[in-house]
Amino acid sequence: MANYLKFRGTIMKVYIAYESKYGNGKKCVEYLTEAITKKGHSVETSSIREINPDSIPSADLYIFSSPTHIGRPPRKMKKFLNNLEISQEEAKYTTMVTHMDPKAKTHQIINNLLQPKGMTKVPDGVRIKVNGMKGPLEEGYEKKLDAFANEIF
Repeated sequence: MANYLKFRGTIMKVYIAYESKYGNGKKCVEYLTEAITKKGHSVETSSIREINPDSIPSADLYIFSSPTHIGRPPRKMKKFLNNLEISQEEAKYTTMVTHMDPKAKTHQIINNLLQPKGMTKVPDGVRIKVNGMKGPLEEGYEKKLDAFANEIF
């Protein structure tokens, strides 16, 4: 596996913007935040309901976390990403998606919204299955998120 942002001795700044209707996505964000922090990096998180898309902080990596509603990101997430303004050049991002259907197009739609903004995707992103509308998360989701953090860093 490639370490996309590995710079020896450098503390990376990560920003996670998330949407979470039933708390599954927030639970994943909290776990991933802890996994990245244990690696020595700085992480800041915000619900997309709490921050304007034109005022997100500068970061070395942006992670956009979204649930899947009817195979797509919810309207609020699409609106947030459409209005997103990243001022720094060569901004890097990845995604984390919760879903019930592995064929959902949430990752693809998020990528389609971000790439015209000049952002570079690293790596492909992680999908966490939700068993039922309100959860629980799939067994072993923590291992998936640990592997994801290891892949990035």
